[in-house]
Amino acid sequence: MLRKRFWLRLLALTALFSLPFLINPTPARAVATSLFISEYIEGSANNKAIEIYNGTGTAVDLSANNYQLEFYFNGSTSALTTINLTGSLADGDVYVVADNDAVANILNVADLISTASFFNGDDTIILRNSSGIVDVIGQLGVDPGSQWCTGDASTQNNTIHRMDTVCGGDSNET
Repeated sequence: MLRKRFWLRLLALTALFSLPFLINPTPARAVATSLFISEYIEGSANNKAIEIYNGTGTAVDLSANNYQLEFYFNGSTSALTTINLTGSLADGDVYVVADNDAVANILNVADLISTASFFNGDDTIILRNSSGIVDVIGQLGVDPGSQWCTGDASTQNNTIHRMDTVCGGDSNET
């Protein structure tokens, strides 16, 4: 009888202390209010791409909402390249726009391959829809020299990923 109580108590204590390890709640995902640029690739030569993320909780029809990428070169205030985005972007998925002369690793994941002139590290990129500016990399009308930022955040010959905690873009172009 004494032995049975010992084992029951040991089992109860083991279960009690194991409970926190068995319960592993999944944190709620923050819902984005709009699409945003989640990755920027500006590699050597024409290895360039933009990745757009949809975390809005619903699929987005890119054509119906007139989504487009605009590239502003060398401090210009006029878009010299505009790429109209097409198709539907599912919630939790990404849409990749790549330069047609990029390496196969980039082209293989691209949703849209463009022959338009792509950006360099010192150009401004705007993601826009029918409501206005959704996200911006750079500053409209400013030529920063050779790049925006420095170090790991530099836009010259670098790949930049937005942090997982980001829920929206920067709609301020200045």
